[in-house]
Amino acid sequence: MLLSLGMLMLSGTQIYTIFTVQLFAFLNLLPVEADIAAYSFDNKTENFDDLPARFGFRLPSDGLK
Repeated sequence: MLLSLGMLMLSGTQIYTIFTVQLFAFLNLLPVEADIAAYSFDNKTENFDDLPARFGFRLPSDGLK
């Protein structure tokens, strides 16, 4: 089945949308770092190291049953 040339052409809005989605996906894959500082009411400041997120226990290698 052959596609007509009109079906292969994209509008400016479609190109912009595709580019925006691709850029957003790329930027979300970049690693980030943060400085975490906690302040209390009596002006005590404590800094915490940035750690990777942990969303629970690792799944078993043979999967879930």
